Amino acid sequence: SKIENPKSKMRQMGVVYIGSYRRAGRLLPRRAAGLRAGVVVLKPGEIMEWHSTDVREELLLLLKGWVRVEIGSLRRAHRSFHLRDGQGLFLPQHTRHRVVNSSTRLVRYIYITAPAK
Repeated sequence: SKIENPKSKMRQMGVVYIGSYRRAGRLLPRRAAGLRAGVVVLKPGEIMEWHSTDVREELLLLLKGWVRVEIGSLRRAHRSFHLRDGQGLFLPQHTRHRVVNSSTRLVRYIYITAPAK
């Protein structure tokens, strides 16, 4: 049977969940054991502020647009990577980073995280 979750827009079919990358938000249910994934949409000039992967690894997959991913400390980037449509970036555990949309277009990307071993 199908169950619609109006808050996350995910549908449950048995134990399999179907999510869409076309909407911002989670791609997996909260009860997923270790894997986390979601979609982020950034408007022109918008920034996903500094945060850390902590004990998780993270994969960023750019679906639409182009962004600058800054790696560094809380207030200063030590290294920058530019990503465009179809590119991905792996971030190991304990990596402080932020994602900057310095373009004039909407940006859409997927993040996937999992505990590092």
